Amino acid sequence: MTDQGTIKERVAAALDAAGYRHRLAPAASAEELHDEIRGLAERGLLAEHLYQRYLHHWDSPSSSEVPEPRTLIVVAWASLAVKVRFHLEDGPFEAVIPPTYISSAERERCLETLRSALRPEGCSVGRAEVPVKLLAALTGLAQYGRNNLAYVPGLGTFSRLEVFCTDADLGAELRRTKGSLRMSSCPPCRNCHHACPTGCIPYDGTVIDASRCLTYLNENEGEWPEWLDPLVHNSLVGCMRCQEMCPADRYYLRKEKVVAEFDREETDVILENRPLERLPDSIRAQLGELDLEEYSTVLGRNLLALKRAAESAPA
Repeated sequence: MTDQGTIKERVAAALDAAGYRHRLAPAASAEELHDEIRGLAERGLLAEHLYQRYLHHWDSPSSSEVPEPRTLIVVAWASLAVKVRFHLEDGPFEAVIPPTYISSAERERCLETLRSALRPEGCSVGRAEVPVKLLAALTGLAQYGRNNLAYVPGLGTFSRLEVFCTDADLGAELRRTKGSLRMSSCPPCRNCHHACPTGCIPYDGTVIDASRCLTYLNENEGEWPEWLDPLVHNSLVGCMRCQEMCPADRYYLRKEKVVAEFDREETDVILENRPLERLPDSIRAQLGELDLEEYSTVLGRNLLALKRAAESAPA
């Protein structure tokens, strides 16, 4: 049987070689993460409906592949903003998808990297459902910004975080860092507070009003609230205003080329905001590659709002 240290080294070497950053934590620390979230809810810092909505995702860090996990592996990789081109009645229109949305292919690649290191040792690995940003901050892989986004050194917020679990005991310890989990540059800088188009980022304090965040509003169905300025839309899903104005992101604000294109007929279908099961196979496949399937009922609404905002913006 290979010793614990050797397996740990193999995991680290495999992830490093594949370009991933990572930290380890014991699986038992999942309960500590839940306690942190519960504490915020009890203090009234989290919207109750959002807390209840996501609570069931964190029932256990186990997965079907790993029913009895012993170690959590939190991983980060670079994830840039990209563009998608649509063809509307008056011509082509390009919409931005912020970082982190397109993630499933890279997640599978990361999972295969971990399998290559753990399976030869008779160990299993799978995806874990835990509060990923909080775990990344507690392990030192990332720090929180005032905007509650996770900042990974060398990547800023242009990074994707994922947590995996394994039944291998890698000798992990969750050593809480002393002091705040927020970046040291945040207290004197309030760019995100001033840039936030919905006022969800507090001037002081540490928790945003997530139910007022533009990302939440445009990821969920329904009419736009009356108080929302129609000119604030800037992304097909999500929002990039606080990232664009953050000094910690200044080196990563480049957008990739257009990664997908929908012709006029396909765009007309998307504008109908159909449920996924009512979409043609070709469109479902494209949305699948973009990891946007769950947003099929809001993409048309968001696209028109984004176009109106772009047309009305000052020259």
